[in-house]
Amino acid sequence: MALRSWRSNRKLGAAFAACTLVLVTVSAYAIVKSRHLNELHRTLASRAEVYGSTIGGVIDRYEFLPLAIAQSDLVSALLEHEGGVSAGEVNAYLERINRRAGAFAVYVIGLDGTTLASSNWKEPTSYVGQNYGFRPYFKQAAAGGTGRYYGIGVSTGEAGYFIAQPVWRHERVIGVAVAKVNLDWLERSWRSHGGSEQILVKDGNGVILLSSFEGFKFKLEAPLSEAAQRSIREQRQFYREDLTLLPHQVRERFADGASVLSFDNRTDYLAVSHRLAPLEWDITVLAELDQVRAAARNAAIAAALGWALLMLGALYAGQRRSRVRDRLNAQQALSQAYAELEVKVAQRTADLQSANLRLQAEVSERERAERTLRYAQSELVQSGKLAAIGQMAAGVTHELNQPLAALQTFSDNTRVLLARGRIDDALDNLATISDLVKRLGYITSQLKGFARRSDDGKQSASVRTAFAQTMLQIRTRPGSERLALTEAWPDRDVIVPCNPIRLEQVFTNLVSNAIEAVAAPGEVHIAVVVRQDGEQVTIEVSDNGPGVPVSLIDRIFEPFYTTKEQGLGLGLSISAGIVRAAGGALTVRNRTASEGGGAQFIISFTCHRESHA
Repeated sequence: MALRSWRSNRKLGAAFAACTLVLVTVSAYAIVKSRHLNELHRTLASRAEVYGSTIGGVIDRYEFLPLAIAQSDLVSALLEHEGGVSAGEVNAYLERINRRAGAFAVYVIGLDGTTLASSNWKEPTSYVGQNYGFRPYFKQAAAGGTGRYYGIGVSTGEAGYFIAQPVWRHERVIGVAVAKVNLDWLERSWRSHGGSEQILVKDGNGVILLSSFEGFKFKLEAPLSEAAQRSIREQRQFYREDLTLLPHQVRERFADGASVLSFDNRTDYLAVSHRLAPLEWDITVLAELDQVRAAARNAAIAAALGWALLMLGALYAGQRRSRVRDRLNAQQALSQAYAELEVKVAQRTADLQSANLRLQAEVSERERAERTLRYAQSELVQSGKLAAIGQMAAGVTHELNQPLAALQTFSDNTRVLLARGRIDDALDNLATISDLVKRLGYITSQLKGFARRSDDGKQSASVRTAFAQTMLQIRTRPGSERLALTEAWPDRDVIVPCNPIRLEQVFTNLVSNAIEAVAAPGEVHIAVVVRQDGEQVTIEVSDNGPGVPVSLIDRIFEPFYTTKEQGLGLGLSISAGIVRAAGGALTVRNRTASEGGGAQFIISFTCHRESHA
């Protein structure tokens, strides 16, 4: 019950710590993000006022220009057709004035809306002779006020800001003086300045007039009303521009009109606007929120780490208190145990005295048992020698049984073939018998070299030839008719650094085990796949048996370890030793159901170039 309560309290504590960690992290992220947003908001608001002042200052610098032209007697004489003043004289006058002022153009318009003189009279896009009576700035100035207007010139195709003043004569308007100011250089300066800020300038209809973004000029943030569309068409304000909608999303809006915008669905901007009252324009300054979010994210990580350290400190303090408490309890228990021990010592002393007498009697008995043990050990050594001889005999028997069985089969077949007069077939069998005898001689010769190192590593063998010799023996055994063989070989013969007869031993053991793994009368499917990739050779021998039990797969290559009732457990051990002596490796795995199941033995060799020779 106490253990269950402790575990329950521990789970509740962990849940509380996790919830608190999430709360601290989220709170830190929200607080830091809000603070940085407010700071960025104030900064952008200040920057918007600065940019607005810049635009206002640029326009104010040219406010005097049409007023000065309107007060010129030369211009009045041209409009009144007095004193024989020609348009050429006024053109030259306007050209000189504009050369000093630096405006895009200055020109004089009659009351019928036709341009009588212009500073660009020499250029192909001259305003002279053009009628601008449809422009709002002309109508405002002709009515006696000051005309202000932004649009695209129908003659030049260049956008600009128009400032118009009436030309008065005897308290009546006789014409209009206009100065066109190009503001495109502001865009270029904003773009060349770079930085993380972006700027948009929109008119009262929401049309973007100036922008530090490439391609945003003359785009709309919201659809125009029908009245606005009709007014723009009549005034030809934006000439041939389509005024398409700007793809964007408003992520969030704030009470003061600021918002979070996204133009490419990847980068979010904080947008703060400032009203340019005389122009009825809005200037919007935008800044990316990546730094704000990075600062909030770093603060959240720092808060999480700080909280984690605090919790670890509290956990350490709690564990320390628990250890101190356990130590005190242990000291109390030790004192109590010491008192009890003194009582028990007196009791045990009496018991030891009686036990001492019993031990003396047992000593003599142990001496007698020791003599008996020495005799048993000598007998055990002798038994070990006999067991070693038996193991060696079993190994030799295991390796000789298969060639001897094949010899008997081929001898019986040869006798039958001779009786039938099939001399050629009999000679083939005798050649095979000779090869088997050589193999038996090789196996028995290994016993002579038991105490010296073998030089098999210097020999090489053809994998295909060794496998063919193996199958020649296997096909002579009873039950081999159940075998269905599938082979996959490379185009070139594969040579491995191994004695040919020992390689046949390996193949014989693997194929024999595969046949025995499938209970009769079931069909035995064996697949042999040989691959060569550079100096690496892989030989896979797969069967359709039940596979190797997972609990036995690590011990399958141990000597004398077998799952067969009549087996010796030496075949796979000998095969692994042969491959290992040749510098290779023999492994086993169970194939999956999608691969067909069964066991798969994999032989790997490294064939150096000199071994191919």
